[in-house]
Amino acid sequence: MHLDGTAPRPLYQQLRDTLLWMIEAGEYASDQKLPSERELSRRFGISRITVRQALSDLAQEGRVYTRIGKGTFVTDPACCQPLGSLFGFSESVRRQGRVPSSTVLEAGLVPAEADIAGQLRIEPGSELVRLRRLRLADGVPVVLELTHLPHAAAPGLLQRIADDVSLYAVLEESYGLRMSWAEVTMGATLAGEWEAAQLRLQVPAAVLHMEQISFVEDGRPMELTRSAYRGDGYRFNAVLHRPRDPETAAMPSADRAISQAPLAGQGSAWPLMGGCASG
Repeated sequence: MHLDGTAPRPLYQQLRDTLLWMIEAGEYASDQKLPSERELSRRFGISRITVRQALSDLAQEGRVYTRIGKGTFVTDPACCQPLGSLFGFSESVRRQGRVPSSTVLEAGLVPAEADIAGQLRIEPGSELVRLRRLRLADGVPVVLELTHLPHAAAPGLLQRIADDVSLYAVLEESYGLRMSWAEVTMGATLAGEWEAAQLRLQVPAAVLHMEQISFVEDGRPMELTRSAYRGDGYRFNAVLHRPRDPETAAMPSADRAISQAPLAGQGSAWPLMGGCASG
């Protein structure tokens, strides 16, 4: 294989496509180490900066991950979510070449409790769509979600939601509500019995609890989702950049970093710690 320096597509994108093709063709298995930057640079006749950009793109897409001092490895496609990019669950799973599906466990209208109303910036008692779903990838349950949305923004939403329907797609196509960005907090704990049963885990088992508030393009909070991810079946990855002046760089808002919120139906509280993705 070779890259074409005269093609309109940049070299780093050509390398990204080539490596992704090799991964999907099975030349590199899950958790297998890729050639080093130097080896890729020599093999394809390009600079290490170009190689680094291609690997960075693959990392942001969740296809590879880096171990400090060890190198770059292929991600298990069954369980990766890139942090820093807002994808719905269905979108994320399809990008990994897998088949998403969902089972609706609960769907109805409820009055907004004070804490949820505050997070969604609506009046307490306002009508909310409440949606609990089990999300699966290739038939394997990986996340349990409880979602609340203001019903006034999406009237009739319940009639459009069914198993295997993408919530983000319905909101965008039927109501013109496109999720633009999100605030996410996360923390690990042991699964409760009900969570474990839904996720087909044997207790004791670890789960990653995540709370996400998603905002539409005009800045309104539109979705509050509390999720429990299988600790053995989901991986999050991110590319982090060190600020030029760490001493004066602004820290993320801490007003929600030490909050606690119950995962609906569990009757217990779980700590939230800084973190980003749902739908």
